[in-house]
Amino acid sequence: MLPAPVASRFAVRNDPTPVLDDAGPAPSEAQPGCRIAVLSMHTSPLEQPGSGDSGGLNVYVRKVAAEMARRNVHSDIYTRRTSPDEPEVTTLAQGVRVISVTAGPQRPVHKDRLPRLVKRFAAEVERLSAGFGSYELVHAHYWLSGVAGIHLKRSWKIPMAVSFHTLARVKDGASPQDSLEPLFRKRGEDRVVRSADRVVAATPMERDQLVDLYGCDPARIMIVPPGVDLDLFHPDGREESRRRMGFGPHPTVVFVGRLQPLKGPHVALGALARLRHMVPDARLVIAGDESPRGTWGERLRLHLTARRLGVTRRTTFLEPLPHDQLPHLYRAADVVVIPSASESFGLVALEAAACGTPVVATAVGGLRRLVQDGQTGYLVTRRAAKPFAHALSRVLADREAAERLGSNAVMLASRFPWSATTRGLLETYASVMACRGVRAALTGVG
Repeated sequence: MLPAPVASRFAVRNDPTPVLDDAGPAPSEAQPGCRIAVLSMHTSPLEQPGSGDSGGLNVYVRKVAAEMARRNVHSDIYTRRTSPDEPEVTTLAQGVRVISVTAGPQRPVHKDRLPRLVKRFAAEVERLSAGFGSYELVHAHYWLSGVAGIHLKRSWKIPMAVSFHTLARVKDGASPQDSLEPLFRKRGEDRVVRSADRVVAATPMERDQLVDLYGCDPARIMIVPPGVDLDLFHPDGREESRRRMGFGPHPTVVFVGRLQPLKGPHVALGALARLRHMVPDARLVIAGDESPRGTWGERLRLHLTARRLGVTRRTTFLEPLPHDQLPHLYRAADVVVIPSASESFGLVALEAAACGTPVVATAVGGLRRLVQDGQTGYLVTRRAAKPFAHALSRVLADREAAERLGSNAVMLASRFPWSATTRGLLETYASVMACRGVRAALTGVG
């Protein structure tokens, strides 16, 4: 439990209007103005995005923590240890620590088996935190961390914010032909929605889903879109990137993401097969890895699908690239394809847009916001090979139109810097805690 002088600084409120306490001295540069506990139980920000269960969430947690630390808001990110070789504490950046928590076997665990480790994870976080000092807010990412956060919020007597990133009931509705999400996840999400002081939604659509499917109080929802590193993801050097990636003169479609049916790499293969009648020399590059959640063997299934469709020679499979190498892949592509059944936001679409590459995506979730149909790319309303092939051909067959789409995409991406995400989260924190450090940080966020 936190000491009384620290706990008294918190003011949990039920409306999203920032109200801060002026008591106490302003934070100095040497002393953190605020300390946040971040929970990312099922995946570490140190892991390679696109491998296993890691993805946009990893990038989000890492980038936001670094942005906040530059503004004197420090974070300890707690994640479950998946290897005995992981150090207990890794300094990600000045003011950002990743703390590996031993909860269950020190190896990757099937995500459906992680719920039985949540109590152990929360208890171990509480034990370890005694050596790291007190926190002023806990921000949980994904529902598993949210369930752990409920215990820590009560024990530490601090407010909790949660970002779900994906929602079980939305996934069930988006892809009914796949197996339904387990009931224990839906019940867990219900508990977290009821317990969180703030629920962070990436888009207005996610806010509506939280209200309609989970009964979340709209007053506790804050809309904070993720961002993109505009210094890293930019359109300059397209020819150099094509040489670096080893792409030839052929029109190239790129898929980036986990190899799982929800993300739709099989749809991309089907579209490539149909493109032989429209853009016969088109190629497809699939960059990603299998998820440990029930999809082992997906890479093999995709290879077999490519063989059955007769596109093996026109398809290249790549392992996930380090995040700082992804811009070369996006810039080298003529078009990025995202045939997902569900995307709460769609970070791949934003990163590709920042690199000036048109995107063809399913008209679902956040993709409807990040892809402006006919302006920065094309949205496909029916998740099938034929409509995706037609949309891809519209980009590949008209170089002048593709350049226009890419230029518009760069302008759209410029509206999503990580500094804007950081400001949104700081405003979210400020609405439930009386901490001058958060207010001071807000004055320095552009």
